[in-house]
Amino acid sequence: MTITKTVNNKENVMMKMRRHTAALAMLAESESPIISAYFDLRLSRDQLLSELKLWAVGAQKNLPRVEREVFVQTKEEVIGMFLQKWPDSIRSLAIFSRLGKHPFLMVLPFEAEWETFFHVGSRPTIFPLVQLKDRFHRFALAICSENSARIVEMNLGTIHEDIHVAKSLIDTVGVHYVSKEHAEHRRNEESRRFAREKARVIVDLMSRQGLNHLILAGHQRHVASVREQLPKNVLASVVGILPQAPNGHNCSVLIDSAVEMFVQAEQRESRATVEKVMQESRRGGLVSMGIHACAEAIKCGAASQLVISEELHMEDREELVLMAVLHDLPIEVCEQDELLRSHGGVACLLRFRMEYLQLKELQVS
Repeated sequence: MTITKTVNNKENVMMKMRRHTAALAMLAESESPIISAYFDLRLSRDQLLSELKLWAVGAQKNLPRVEREVFVQTKEEVIGMFLQKWPDSIRSLAIFSRLGKHPFLMVLPFEAEWETFFHVGSRPTIFPLVQLKDRFHRFALAICSENSARIVEMNLGTIHEDIHVAKSLIDTVGVHYVSKEHAEHRRNEESRRFAREKARVIVDLMSRQGLNHLILAGHQRHVASVREQLPKNVLASVVGILPQAPNGHNCSVLIDSAVEMFVQAEQRESRATVEKVMQESRRGGLVSMGIHACAEAIKCGAASQLVISEELHMEDREELVLMAVLHDLPIEVCEQDELLRSHGGVACLLRFRMEYLQLKELQVS
């Protein structure tokens, strides 16, 4: 049996995202506006340029006259960065640019996808980054076949670690079987041993990288043999099964299908989080709901998690996400969740009741 491992030597994508999002959240305001430009590179370059220029015409009219000249210069810098040649693997691009007395430039290419979006203001728009992190996060994908397996760590749409496990060829020269049953028994034993090895590599990767989600792919028989060998805690991490094998050595279509399946699993988890919020609310538990209540909970350190709807008004959404990032809180983004939206579009799960903090302040005073 041979095991070949390839590790992407680039910095961990999730850590990079976290660091850059924090830097954007801490960026001090300036007298000059900052442009936040998100490009879906699946669209043509001409179409994206046309959308940017059309947006810029309207955005410029809404700016104070003193900011318009620097805005035009900033827009040209964004265009210059966008027009650079990007690898085919890059599917989206985020550019944050500000000129003037306190210039700032950050360019973030990703292999994951998002919609084109532009904004100009005194602070960068970071919600799309938070949404991307929540949507794609990290998971393991195991593609199983009879004689091999490919086990990868997906990180924001990027393969971070790629492990190939191949079944060794058995030298059968001089081997004599007593019967066909003996030969069949030996083949079955070899298959079970190989399934155990595939399961061991999966468990090792998930444990070493701290992964909590696993997708299995391949022929039903090969997937079933691996599932039988997985421990209960890892088996509970399986969020989907793709009953299809790769087309030869090309796994790109299967990997895209796995990413889509993981997004669906994330949406189910978002729904479960919203239901937990509602349960806490019905029993008067550890939860705050509504924009002002959540802002207060984050400020005083009572919040343990921000649960926010993508449909929340942009200014309120950005303000709450900014606060959560600065306080290093986990953020759950809910897409088209009517239940959360009907209750104000945002909630915070709490570490302790707000009344406890108020009581403590009274005792101190």
